[in-house]
Amino acid sequence: MAQAPSVGLHTLADFPVGVAVPIDPWPNSVLQSPQRQALVEQHFSSLTAENGMKMAYLQPEPGQFEFGAADALLAYAKAHGLILHGHALVWHTQAAPWMDAHQGPAGSFTEILDAHIQTVAEHFAGQVHSWDVVNEAFTDDSPSAYRSTIWLDNIGPGYIERAFRLARAADPSAELYYNDYNISGALPAKLERVLAMLDDFLARGVPIDGLGFQVHIDTDSPSLSAMYDAFASAAKRGVKVRISELDIAVNQSEQYRALTPELARLQAERYRQVVQVYLQAVPPAQRGGITLWGLTDGDSWIPGFKQRPDWPLLFDDSFAAKPALAGMANGLRGQP
Repeated sequence: MAQAPSVGLHTLADFPVGVAVPIDPWPNSVLQSPQRQALVEQHFSSLTAENGMKMAYLQPEPGQFEFGAADALLAYAKAHGLILHGHALVWHTQAAPWMDAHQGPAGSFTEILDAHIQTVAEHFAGQVHSWDVVNEAFTDDSPSAYRSTIWLDNIGPGYIERAFRLARAADPSAELYYNDYNISGALPAKLERVLAMLDDFLARGVPIDGLGFQVHIDTDSPSLSAMYDAFASAAKRGVKVRISELDIAVNQSEQYRALTPELARLQAERYRQVVQVYLQAVPPAQRGGITLWGLTDGDSWIPGFKQRPDWPLLFDDSFAAKPALAGMANGLRGQP
């Protein structure tokens, strides 16, 4: 089985190599875990708050912003020479409960959206490297391109453009991304809808710097050729391309109760291939980076969400490196 690299992953790339981490008050907060900090500091150059910078946690009550935990993550990143990617200014799933319950005219939803983006982006201005400005605004299969959310239903599709313009005004130095899932080869029609929005924004001067691909995949699909085509189709627009949320599930058939050596080998090879496809499809100047969506298997969202055991990340729940780490390192090195 492949051996863990003796150097940090981030030393093998000239672009950010990141990881999403829990922060306070989550019990597995990186801010309270020396074991997690050791892995972060060895292998990564970029951090994303997995949940703690979403709308519900930064503004839990109307007009009451709570930046303490996010500021602590920012301070930790600065102290260790890491950049911080903000996730996310606008998302429907983890809008604050009071936002979901709000009743009022369309104008009041616009005021809520504006105030949140302006306050948050201004708070972190000049300190956050980049933002997912809008997250998951498109449906997977509906004939209508846009997902029904409190923002779409009350403001209309123009809320997406509005969010990007507000974010740029509040923090001119941050790179601004649109972020979504199932666009890295799984659903080409969804990617085409996202790219149509991107083309429209670029043509009209709407400030957008890149596209974030959530690569929550397994060892079987999507195909490498489909993934290459997806990354390349975004790159040819001249924008930056990020693998914003990478993990590779291995128990999609739900037949395993533990990670076997063969599953670990397949996963390691898949990590290597995904990284190499990214490097082949995206020109160096347009590589926004690769971020793992979680540090250890014990931190992963997949077992709870999918209601099955799985081991999708680079480290096990005892903080030991898995073959997947060597697979990713080989991908960054360009090795077979």
